[in-house]
Amino acid sequence: MKVDDFFHVAQIVPVVHYTMGGIKISPENRVRKSNNDWVTNLWAVGEVSGGTHGKNRLGGNSLLDCVVHGRVAGRDVV
Repeated sequence: MKVDDFFHVAQIVPVVHYTMGGIKISPENRVRKSNNDWVTNLWAVGEVSGGTHGKNRLGGNSLLDCVVHGRVAGRDVV
């Protein structure tokens, strides 16, 4: 070991990475309450909307959830 070597340190902690599920939403990504009423002015996008990949997804592909559900919700918002 030389004195001028570089060392990189990172903290590693367990986190929830992907739940493979989500909340109840309409085809327009509107969020449903547990009593099936709509939550006013709330749309789900990204990984919380779940389901784009089915029971599993390829690593790094969560951007598809963000893009697809973001565009669908955006159309409904405007």
